[in-house]
Amino acid sequence: MAIVDRLGYVALGVRNLEEAVTLYSRVGRLEESERRGRTAFMSAGIDHHWLRLEEGDTDGVNRVGYEVAGPEALEAARDVLGQWNIDYDEAKDPANERVAHRLRFVDPGGMPVELFYGMQQRANEWSGQGIKIKKLLHAGWATPNIDEVARFYQEGLGFKLSDQIEDLALFMRANDRYHHSLVLLGLKVDKASFGHFCFLVDSLDDVMRIRTNALRNDAKISMDLMRHAPSGSAAVYFRDTARMLDFEYCFDHAQIDDATHKPRILQNTPEAGNVWEKQLSDPITFN
Repeated sequence: MAIVDRLGYVALGVRNLEEAVTLYSRVGRLEESERRGRTAFMSAGIDHHWLRLEEGDTDGVNRVGYEVAGPEALEAARDVLGQWNIDYDEAKDPANERVAHRLRFVDPGGMPVELFYGMQQRANEWSGQGIKIKKLLHAGWATPNIDEVARFYQEGLGFKLSDQIEDLALFMRANDRYHHSLVLLGLKVDKASFGHFCFLVDSLDDVMRIRTNALRNDAKISMDLMRHAPSGSAAVYFRDTARMLDFEYCFDHAQIDDATHKPRILQNTPEAGNVWEKQLSDPITFN
């Protein structure tokens, strides 16, 4: 059973809440939809939040939140966690969580994860001030024991493998059929290490406007304009230096036909990450 519909939000621990809100509003082009105590919720759609900025003693990712369709899907997730002997914490607290029902656990690689349904909605969608951000698209992290972790997400939670780059990266999709809602990286790490999250925008113009605006605000570009071979998306990445992670903006990200798609194993070359890296041959000259 495919349990997960899509990536819903990412929760970041932040030492300085105002610094983080400023970064993700000025550079990220998100809007603060609500503040409750030491937590700021940010979004660019009708969903109440795509980011939760939780002020505390550390900077980094607190958890990754994936949305499920409703109570039956959450019940199926409980069964899966029981089969995998994974403990979980469960709550129905929409007044504080801004979701109807959530279930939290730590995956087999050490990444804190939440499954939820019933996120509250905002009355008005953020205009974006010239930027159309369509959705929070995917998250990616390095994990130990990648085979076991991948099996948990595929056999347990029902993610489907879209493509992979040898033993370096696995790209897995959820029910929304975008090429990947989750990227697992098989790097040499002792525990899960978060890498990046990605927003899908409407056009290449939106990517370029985001990039131009970010540079005007002295943002650090971690990976500049590139087109990914697995998904076909064109993207730019910015560095959140306080949290030591990247946030990406992309467009032209493929959606998959489950009936016809066959996962590919791509060679681990520079062009797999960026097809524009392909080295061109020497030009032809005529004497």
